[in-house]
Amino acid sequence: MEFLIPRTAIENLEWVGLAVVAGICEEAIFRGYLQKQFALFTGSALVGVFFSAAAFGAVHLYQGMTRALVIGASAILFGAVAEWRGTVRLGMFAHALQDGIAPLLLRLMRP
Repeated sequence: MEFLIPRTAIENLEWVGLAVVAGICEEAIFRGYLQKQFALFTGSALVGVFFSAAAFGAVHLYQGMTRALVIGASAILFGAVAEWRGTVRLGMFAHALQDGIAPLLLRLMRP
């Protein structure tokens, strides 16, 4: 994942913009649309959450299996909150924040 980490001030600004777009778009697609479609198709909101989370984890396999599984697990939480609150807005905000601070956290974790 080293190639993904921004290094310059411009790259950091671009990263924040990308994080906001990803947070909004991914939540709209995976929790706002797919989760509801899976729930309607199966008749179960719980199944909708898990199928959507599995799809979300799968599209993140380029980050490696371990990261994809962690991302899939977090998608279950995002899906549960979306189902509980009846909106994806909270998830959009949290997702954008999480993605936006990821490079900083990765830098702090380096030896």
